[in-house]
Amino acid sequence: MRLAILSLLSFFLHLLPAQSYRVISGQITDADTGKPLAYAHVGIPEKGIGTTTGEDGGFTLKLPEQYAQSTLSVSYIGYAAYEKPLSAVQSPVTIRLKAVPTSLQEIIVMDEGAVEDIIRRAVRRIPDNYPDRPSSVTGFYRESRTNAKQEYLYMAEGVLDIYKTSYENTKEGQVGLLQGRKVILSAEEVEQHSGFSSGHMAAHRFDIVKNREDFIDEKFFPDYQYWIERITVYEGKPVYVIGFDKAEDGKGRMKGSIFIDTLSYAFLRAQFEILPEGLKRVDDYPLYAGSWKANRYTVNYRKLEDKWHFSNALREGVYRDGGVYSNEITVTEIKSGRGKPVPYLERLERGDEFLEITGNYDEDFWRNYNTTPLSTALQQTVVQIRNQEKASEVFDSIFITRLQTRRDSVLRSHSAGSELMGKVTPATDKPDGFKWRFQTSLGMGSHFLETQAANMKLAYLEAADGPAILETSNDWKTRSFEPIAQLDLNLFFKPNFFIRGGWSRDLWNSIYRERTLGLGAQLNLSKGRPFFVRAVAQHSNLRYARLVGAANNDFGKFKAEGKKINAGKVNMYYGSRTHSLKLSLEMALELHPGLELFVRGGYWLPFARQQHLYLREKQLLFPKKVRIPLDDSVLVERNGETFEGRITENQTFAVTVGLVFK
Repeated sequence: MRLAILSLLSFFLHLLPAQSYRVISGQITDADTGKPLAYAHVGIPEKGIGTTTGEDGGFTLKLPEQYAQSTLSVSYIGYAAYEKPLSAVQSPVTIRLKAVPTSLQEIIVMDEGAVEDIIRRAVRRIPDNYPDRPSSVTGFYRESRTNAKQEYLYMAEGVLDIYKTSYENTKEGQVGLLQGRKVILSAEEVEQHSGFSSGHMAAHRFDIVKNREDFIDEKFFPDYQYWIERITVYEGKPVYVIGFDKAEDGKGRMKGSIFIDTLSYAFLRAQFEILPEGLKRVDDYPLYAGSWKANRYTVNYRKLEDKWHFSNALREGVYRDGGVYSNEITVTEIKSGRGKPVPYLERLERGDEFLEITGNYDEDFWRNYNTTPLSTALQQTVVQIRNQEKASEVFDSIFITRLQTRRDSVLRSHSAGSELMGKVTPATDKPDGFKWRFQTSLGMGSHFLETQAANMKLAYLEAADGPAILETSNDWKTRSFEPIAQLDLNLFFKPNFFIRGGWSRDLWNSIYRERTLGLGAQLNLSKGRPFFVRAVAQHSNLRYARLVGAANNDFGKFKAEGKKINAGKVNMYYGSRTHSLKLSLEMALELHPGLELFVRGGYWLPFARQQHLYLREKQLLFPKKVRIPLDDSVLVERNGETFEGRITENQTFAVTVGLVFK
């Protein structure tokens, strides 16, 4: 019923008038040579809207009609900027940019110290040149993988909602997926060669200015050598092009070029690659690490009002066999005003694999979003797959709803009550889109096992009515609870139902060993940050005993329950082994998609119990532990009277606080 209602709503929404857009397409070329200019920026700078050209210089720009009186701008380093009123631009258009001869050649003659001073000054000017408050932008991301023959194995791309923290803040920003699609040529090869996570974080990962990559970090200057390569221009202003490489005796791990505006000292661009020594690093986040033959980056910035913003980046990782894994990110809109964090339910996590959260290819998929053109090879791949009828589906409104609320933990909690929600997963999942999954929880708390004050005496006899092998006595003080540590493993076999196995131990001075196994169910009470209530019923096997005292073993070696006791001193405990129905109620708040904070209450309803004497050797590297049922060889006295009863209340409860790891 809900599905039918939402489908009808979606149908009527499609009948409403949509915002009108104007589409401008064309190509950017060198005016003298006719050579296409890849990655030129095309847009309306004052509105923060734009895109970049593809490898063939082609572009498609989608603009709301409300900007019809604005001016189209094209910029490219080393070329004169192009500006023309939108009303005078006829699509398709060929725009020829004129290369600007370099000037100020005398500046090129600088010693290395002077060049380093330029970089120092640029770093000091970051607070002035880059946003000092959070910003929200829309970006287009694409990742792809080729094999050794340069044949594409897959492509995945998406429109991203990106929240960037200020350049004075070292905290990484957030990313949400507005819409996405994928093209898979060989599912078998993709299964073997994919698995990359956090690529969609590219707008944060590749922002070398915000991350202060080491080649612009003063403390790493001794590891590099710097020089002026040339002077070029950008939008009519001179720009330093500074080359850098590993110093002869340094530990630099990159080489490349940095583009710095000579007037504002803003970083405009960086082109660099990781040297063989740097490729050996196991963990190089935010950059990529791993067994690469090469790892190359190009990063660009553009100006909006008086601040420079991350604009676009291309990263190419070359495998040992010659295959390439690439990441492209282009900021297509910079929103005015202070940025807003991506809603919690829509955030993608660093560990997510972008390929797993995108849908199938359709030619008209992007509607009014600005994207970057496909390369010729990728276009051929898409055509090939379409001809093979492997990509006939497009996201419908319901699937988009699922995608935009894709956070696994939330989807699982809602899916039992809504036909629309479920995990967006690849085809290897179960038909209902659910994968069996595990949760682990660690907690500490108190089990309120109250024991009364009493004088206790224990003896282990050689035979009935025979002499005591071990004996001890002590005065117990009243004890209200036992501090415990708890480990639980949840196996979800349905979105809201799970099997729980648990283990609990005392923290000191007693024997407390519990094993539990049972079934549980959960319910999410929140439409925002997940707040779960979980109810669990388990069988509990609990061994609990209090220490009476340490007995001297003057008897020598002896056997108890088939085990040889050799120690000179043996701790003697008295307690019970109890089988109970354990009922738990738990509340858990999700701190982030991989972690929850929980508070749990447990209640024990015993149905079988047996009292025991427990022996533990002391002062040995591998002490033996023995549990002896009460029989003629065990003597227990409580306040001077023979005692064979339990030492705790029949029904008990516990409170535990801890973390759930997902």
